[in-house]
Amino acid sequence: MRKYILIFSVFFLVQSCSSWKEDLRKNGDYEIAIKNAIVDFCNTLPSSNKDKTFSVSYKEYKSGIIGISIFGDINKIYSVNGSFQSRVKDRFIEYDNNLFYWYDEKKGKDPNIINKLSEYKVIEKVDSLTEDMGYTVDDAKKATHYYFCKNNLLIYKKEKSSIAMPKELRKNLNCK
Repeated sequence: MRKYILIFSVFFLVQSCSSWKEDLRKNGDYEIAIKNAIVDFCNTLPSSNKDKTFSVSYKEYKSGIIGISIFGDINKIYSVNGSFQSRVKDRFIEYDNNLFYWYDEKKGKDPNIINKLSEYKVIEKVDSLTEDMGYTVDDAKKATHYYFCKNNLLIYKKEKSSIAMPKELRKNLNCK
């Protein structure tokens, strides 16, 4: 009897751990690649990350690879008298009680982005700016970079790095 309980327990554990992979999509554009990266990120790195807001960037390489970078963002967007003091991100995805946001020249601004950034306290209303309200960089913090095959988004590699995604891709990713 113990043997059957153990086998059932192991099967259930393996099944529940891989069920998130059903949320990944094979076909699509950079937006689907972003969603796939977010799903993988939240399900493979959740316990090590204390951030709730993440800056996302993407790059479409000539080689048929889509690069996605996810970085825990601690910076605020300041609003002085209703005027934003830096560019506001365009798009967002809320997943697993985390907010992921990025600039998107192709799709434009989501009409709900300001409310969502405010909800997660990324936007801070102030009367005036002070010197200590600049952009903060944590050199020890690493981003997670994903490289997806454009013709099959289920084929991807990921790496943690403190270096930004390269302008030209030298990674070897077998997309066949």
